[in-house]
Amino acid sequence: MENQLSMRPDDRRTIPRTTLEALPDYDALASLLDTLRHRTVREFRLALPRRPYDPRVRERLTSLSAELVRRGARIRALHLADVGCDPVYAGDIRRIAATGAAVRALPRLPVWMAVADRDLAVVPSDPGPAGSPATLLRGRVLVGAYQALFDQVWARSALSPAAADAPGHGVPAGRDREVLALLSEGLTDEGISRRTGLSVRTVRRTIAAVMVRMGAQSRFQAGVEAARRQWI
Repeated sequence: MENQLSMRPDDRRTIPRTTLEALPDYDALASLLDTLRHRTVREFRLALPRRPYDPRVRERLTSLSAELVRRGARIRALHLADVGCDPVYAGDIRRIAATGAAVRALPRLPVWMAVADRDLAVVPSDPGPAGSPATLLRGRVLVGAYQALFDQVWARSALSPAAADAPGHGVPAGRDREVLALLSEGLTDEGISRRTGLSVRTVRRTIAAVMVRMGAQSRFQAGVEAARRQWI
């Protein structure tokens, strides 16, 4: 028997509380990504395959990334390094990067995936039900395993050359630049929150995302690097 996922009062769409569920087709996968736009997501991990995923899924991933970044979530995306042989794939990477996601590359991806916090993961169905493009996983043990795998691979990845050419990539958006400027002035998270009107949680997520984007290991280094790049 399936229960509905507990959501905020304004969230009307639900995701079944199941441990493992085959998504029957790409329409179901695209619909799931739409559903995530109506949920509170703090961090979204994405390993982008060259195949298989169709135009509907590619479009949903881009719009989902943009929406989550706008709400202060941390988005990290991995892709295969040899994007030059596939212009469509390279275009997908640039669009994801342009939303403000941190994008990195590596020679091989062990598996493609989309992981939202430790709540759910979407992974390949193979080997699985015939015709099913993906499987939805729920449960902290299953999802946590993919979360840990992504983080291990991320640690071995490199900055994405494809993302560097993305429209809007490079100089942060206005809010991120404001947070960086106040950080470089030595303000605390609470001080930045008061000056910007953002919640303390959003301030911390913004700083963490920008640090990942710059490869900074500390808040001080983030301020120094932002000044060096003339972002502030």
